[in-house]
Amino acid sequence: MKNKIFNSIVVIVSACIFVSFFIFNKGLNSLIEDLKLLNTSWISLAILLMLIFLIFEMLTLYIITKNFYNTDNLLISSIKFEIVGQFFGAVTPFSAGSHPAQLYSMTESKIPAGIAGSILMVKFIIYQAINIFILLLAFVFKFNYFSSKVKYFLYLSISGVIIHIIITIFAILFSINNKIPKSIFKFVFKILKKFHLTRNTENTYKKIETELNEFHKNASLMSKHIKMCIYIAILTFLECLSFSSIPYCIYRSFGFNSTDILTMIAAQIFLTNFMAIIPLPGAEGGAEGGFYLIYSLFFKGDSIITALFVWRIITYYSVVAVGSIFTLIIPNSNLRKHKT
Repeated sequence: MKNKIFNSIVVIVSACIFVSFFIFNKGLNSLIEDLKLLNTSWISLAILLMLIFLIFEMLTLYIITKNFYNTDNLLISSIKFEIVGQFFGAVTPFSAGSHPAQLYSMTESKIPAGIAGSILMVKFIIYQAINIFILLLAFVFKFNYFSSKVKYFLYLSISGVIIHIIITIFAILFSINNKIPKSIFKFVFKILKKFHLTRNTENTYKKIETELNEFHKNASLMSKHIKMCIYIAILTFLECLSFSSIPYCIYRSFGFNSTDILTMIAAQIFLTNFMAIIPLPGAEGGAEGGFYLIYSLFFKGDSIITALFVWRIITYYSVVAVGSIFTLIIPNSNLRKHKT
């Protein structure tokens, strides 16, 4: 119950800040009028691209899990794992809650924690590799363009890259050194025990500790599944491409067409890189500021405010809304049914 209240507060406070920002800067009536003028076909395409992004995310998890630990109804379970991961990633700083929540959800579905950890680590390492790859492409082809037009672009870029490198190094250490994850889980379970968020904390920790030993045995499985890793890399690249194309669709919904799609995609890649340095749920504040800073180059007048509103709704608050239904409302509804 406490966990539900905490997550609900995070969602509500974040949404209130978000809505207040736009009402204060543009006015509610003006915002509504601007939204009515948008081309619905392009907005529909933006929403479709977000769905494609989530589907590719789910498919990567499904394919890896199928290769490591195939179970009944795996596709449905993978959808559940993905929604849980997206939601807790959205409401925790640096998206830190995503993988632990998925790990817990997977163990609840009878997937051993060691194998579940291996699945998530393989997915994460491939994602990081592709993310760094497309970031390097953006640097090669578009860095000079944005650096000459956006203030502090170099410093923001370097900061984001450093964060990605640190995360990647940490992931590698997590894979090869079992002392690090054990220390982290021990700390997490102390917090869970303190706030009474889980039952049988010590027994659960001992089980996960045993499975973590298995995790390190399974960490070498990437080398045995090269073909699978190639498929995952391709899906991840398409996933990043679909997400990064969303701002272009929003741009075209205003009737603008003077900027090419590759420049707009590069802008989103850089923005995602900037957001990595914001230590707030959903990179709150930093995401909006970064979007305004970069995309003001393309949107005319105060259309940037409306564009920012639409982009944030599609790429962030839609995930929070759907995720809250599946992780907060439905589980508690099912629990009440079992009690009655």
